[in-house]
Amino acid sequence: MSQPPPPESSWVIFRLQQQFFGLPVSITHEMLVVPEVTPVPKAPPYVRGMINLRGRVMPLIDLRQRLGLASALEEKEKLVHLLEEREEDHKKWLVELENSVREKRKFRLTTDPHQCAFGKWYDAFQTDDLRLAGQLIKFDAPHRRIHAVGKEVEDLMVAKDHEGAVALIDHTRGTVLSKLVTLFAEVREIVRKSHTEIAVVLERQGRVVALTVDAVDSVETLAPGSAEDMAGSYGDLAVNLIDQIGRRQEGGAMVLLLDVGQLLRETRHL
Repeated sequence: MSQPPPPESSWVIFRLQQQFFGLPVSITHEMLVVPEVTPVPKAPPYVRGMINLRGRVMPLIDLRQRLGLASALEEKEKLVHLLEEREEDHKKWLVELENSVREKRKFRLTTDPHQCAFGKWYDAFQTDDLRLAGQLIKFDAPHRRIHAVGKEVEDLMVAKDHEGAVALIDHTRGTVLSKLVTLFAEVREIVRKSHTEIAVVLERQGRVVALTVDAVDSVETLAPGSAEDMAGSYGDLAVNLIDQIGRRQEGGAMVLLLDVGQLLRETRHL
């Protein structure tokens, strides 16, 4: 009677969002920046397409999507779209401020930089990308300034200095708003270039597949005796692709160990 194969001792630990995952070192062929991808008609949504690695063609699986998470590409585009909307908000904010002056009515939008949609997002947003964080800091002064203009315009209107209010708005449009528009464009470009996905190439019994991951963390053994079968649900993840749960030796962080056999079976017709 044949014996079951011994458990894997070494794992490639990688990240998707803030969660650690593991793949057996024994079938991990190589890791590289995601190359050019050729779409596959009528393929499942999680199949990004086919890649050519030194003459060997293989499917590229968007592992985030396969696990039920938003893909890195989707996250980028969502953030880019959000920044476009927040830029447009401030253009409309200044137009409404000018209209309130010309029509001699109360300005009803917020003059608090922490209460506009961008300010609320800005105060809550966190990132590990140092370049993106550094660029976002540059928003602080002009964003505060444009909202301060609203208060100054209100004071000018109370003083019945209509021409002064209009002149201040015109000046703001060519200076502070222009600066904000430039910053929004720059930060969107950083977002588009901020994350380079890694393709992890797996090979077993002649079958090969590549998976997109956010970042490869290390190659290591897990804490002895920590691996246990997956049971029940785990957030929004597609748990049928998770075989076991283990823990890292240093720090004890949870590692979700993927069922590679299932991945290979799903791509056998591609």
